[in-house]
Amino acid sequence: MDKMMNLNSLHLNYLTPLLKWRVLDLESLRKECVRAPKYHNFYRIIRDLEKKKVLEGYRDPYSRKKFVYLSSIGEGQLSLKDNPTALSKDTLIHDIKVSEISRELLDRGWIDEVELEHQIHDKRNFKINYKIIPDAIWYFERKGFKYQVAFELELTRKNNQRLVEKMKQYEGNGFYHYVIYVFPNPNLMNKYIEVIKEKLGSEIMGKVMFFCHEDMSSSVYDLDRMKGHFRDKALSLREVFYSK
Repeated sequence: MDKMMNLNSLHLNYLTPLLKWRVLDLESLRKECVRAPKYHNFYRIIRDLEKKKVLEGYRDPYSRKKFVYLSSIGEGQLSLKDNPTALSKDTLIHDIKVSEISRELLDRGWIDEVELEHQIHDKRNFKINYKIIPDAIWYFERKGFKYQVAFELELTRKNNQRLVEKMKQYEGNGFYHYVIYVFPNPNLMNKYIEVIKEKLGSEIMGKVMFFCHEDMSSSVYDLDRMKGHFRDKALSLREVFYSK
């Protein structure tokens, strides 16, 4: 077993944002620190934390950004939670995109708060209150009304039966006002719309919005250009959060 590293306050400043966001590129992590360090010093310590296996890293082949996330060792040193944030490599790309899109919405002021999947699991009685756990919950206020919106990122196609069962759960759930699905290409988006309409009818379409983000692989989040469908009408993502 690897020897546990003696983490100090400087390490904690660098690592604590990962308890919330799970995975961050280096520049975003540096900015999330309470006291943003100089990049050279920051990068040196991050490399040391990787060598000590407190962190694991991943370099995106498209954007060339370096991402880091807590290893099981790092999670154990930072948290005693029953539901660790340590990532699975099988879902790493998905979790990176969920985190990046959610943070971009926060940075733009389109939403007021976000809870990622692991944070929801950490809540007491979450199965009673939420019943179904999305990739993230986006909270925002519009025209004096507070909304809770489930965010689901679909990079690959789900089995039809699995999709239908999930939609049934959302349809009968009063906690979420809406569900927003985001896809990397229009073909996948249109297939989901087709299956849901065929299996569940048009009524559920009043609760579910579908958006396509074709620039997702390059980590260019031009959310102003994101277009989708809601109740058989074209809709921009901005219109979800702001009145015309």
